[in-house]
Amino acid sequence: MELMWNSPAQAKQWVRDFTPTLTRPSLVLLAGTLGAGKTQVVKWFLHEMGVNSTTVTSPTYAIHHQYTAPSGPVDHVDLYRLNGDDDLNSSGFWDLLQQPHGLVFVEWSDRLPDSVWPRAWQRTFLTLEKMPDESRRVRLR
Repeated sequence: MELMWNSPAQAKQWVRDFTPTLTRPSLVLLAGTLGAGKTQVVKWFLHEMGVNSTTVTSPTYAIHHQYTAPSGPVDHVDLYRLNGDDDLNSSGFWDLLQQPHGLVFVEWSDRLPDSVWPRAWQRTFLTLEKMPDESRRVRLR
């Protein structure tokens, strides 16, 4: 499915409408170029889940941040600076995918093959593309 977000308000509304469909365990796998809006989309999701979005930052250097939502912990991973399996192992990344009730947002998810994502989990793939007019083309699968 392909969507167009012509404004931040339209994107936020889509996130607001989509958030209730996320059931644990669930992965939201985000891909797209630098500046496409991956971190902003995660902030909007976390806001909808009751997390103070001003505390949400990109985990580019840390690889992993965890937030507390009323429904339970929410993990946010950024694979942009991934240098190999050692980075993932030391971050506890693989343990996140073993949680029975996990909810994990992964930026730059396309840096790993689709085969690593647990098939038993709900998986939402979002690919964001920034258009010349600042709108976003979103591929959802």
